[in-house]
Amino acid sequence: MIAFNSLALLSLAAAGTLAAPAWGSSQCMTDDQANVVAEKYGELIASYTDELANAILTEDFTDYSEGVNTLINTCPQGSAAMTLPLLAPTFTSREQFEIGQGQQPHINFKQLNLWNACSSVIIRWETTNTANITDVKPVIGLIVMDTVKAPAGSQYPFLITRVYSEFDAGAWLQNLQEAGICPKTDCGPDGPAPGTPAPAPAGTEPTTTSTRQPSAEPCSSATAAAL
Repeated sequence: MIAFNSLALLSLAAAGTLAAPAWGSSQCMTDDQANVVAEKYGELIASYTDELANAILTEDFTDYSEGVNTLINTCPQGSAAMTLPLLAPTFTSREQFEIGQGQQPHINFKQLNLWNACSSVIIRWETTNTANITDVKPVIGLIVMDTVKAPAGSQYPFLITRVYSEFDAGAWLQNLQEAGICPKTDCGPDGPAPGTPAPAPAGTEPTTTSTRQPSAEPCSSATAAAL
């Protein structure tokens, strides 16, 4: 007699088989197709065109990136700039992405690693020219791309419907500040320590200074918009 636990495991396995396409089925990407997805998205970031965006993204394309939102809020570039909560979607449609990404300067984009599953592609990437300065800091990031099977007649067999992207926004921002594109903060090590009293004139009693921490606002950029 088959034990109850064994029956339960068999049932779960059968349910999983029905719920998700089997690896290697016509619904899953081949390795070559995953490479095309990664390559074309890299091209889109490096040298954006509306034509390529329309060919590889779904209309309801959604992009999540706390790193991008950080740059948007501290060093906006482009007239489409708008403040965003850090964890909010950066773009919620292909049209929004086209407007925002289309206003960005071109960068080099080198794919370092690629991993793929049935309908997802993950890449590790690097860019080394986020600003026109001699000592530019390299920026490395990870991008997860969820895809769907493209409609018949499409140029590519799979379309990107969702992206989760994170990268070294701190290095990117420092490059923009060094290039004079964004204002530098005034919170360097040479600034006065919070709560330190100013020197008192000779013959007077020193004035007691509050040790309450100052607001962080002066240490952040006052501008905000979209990347």
